[in-house]
Amino acid sequence: MTVTSMAPSVVAFSAPAVLFLACWAFCHWPLAHLIHVAEAAASRGSAMFLRSRAGRWAARHAGPLGPFAPMILVLVLGGLTATGAGYLFVELAEQVGLTTSAVHRLDQATHAWFGHARQPAMTILLGAATSVGGTIGLVSLVAVVAALLLARKERASAIFLVVTAGAGALLNLGLKLIFARARPDLASAIAEAQWYSFPSGHAMSSFITFGALAHLVLRQTWPWAARSAGLAAAITLVVLVGLSRVYLGVHWVSDIAGGWSAGAVWLASAVTAFEMLLRRRRLPFELEAQFHGKGGW
Repeated sequence: MTVTSMAPSVVAFSAPAVLFLACWAFCHWPLAHLIHVAEAAASRGSAMFLRSRAGRWAARHAGPLGPFAPMILVLVLGGLTATGAGYLFVELAEQVGLTTSAVHRLDQATHAWFGHARQPAMTILLGAATSVGGTIGLVSLVAVVAALLLARKERASAIFLVVTAGAGALLNLGLKLIFARARPDLASAIAEAQWYSFPSGHAMSSFITFGALAHLVLRQTWPWAARSAGLAAAITLVVLVGLSRVYLGVHWVSDIAGGWSAGAVWLASAVTAFEMLLRRRRLPFELEAQFHGKGGW
């Protein structure tokens, strides 16, 4: 094998590592800095509010409402995320049926480009990625992680992972039935695929499953380097699975975008419900502490 023939293979198999390292670098430094800045701003804003007349009045009259503040914040943030992702999905769904839209032209152009840009090494790599993001791959992963969580007596986290991944897969089936979009011409595809195309089941299910796993990793008490690496790994896998479906010729680009946006809606809703449940469990203890601290309400 000559150096020239080896070059595409080296590029193909090094690309995931480069993508992971880039994601890890962003998650480890800029993202950590952004989180720190946001927490500091929230702390300063809270302190300023409590020093104000309205803040002093709220503190005196909050009664049992105080411990509910984290739950309210989680609900607001989750609702905003789900609403934003839902808006993107609806806008995209309206465009995919129009043959005159920019989305349609982008779909056609990328499908044609990937059809002429395939290389053996890249085919092997993305073929493996599509297997990881398929039903067998994701079900196996969820089963193994759920078993580990149960062994660690993290029952709530195991239920969250199984329910989030399973319900997300059912949601994808329902959306496919609603839109009933045809796949690209499979005569030029290099993988087998059946049923409807929009939104991509691989893209949506991998986004939900790896996103749920990333959330569980971020909730751990590990060093930030380890947690940010887990988040970067999840992002890398989601991107590779989505890319693989377009590369193999079985999905349009808009199918992948639709899967990611729909997956974000469900993942945000599931994470919000999970965090609300965990905080609801701690609420009686916080209410009791506040009651004794104030000598009753």
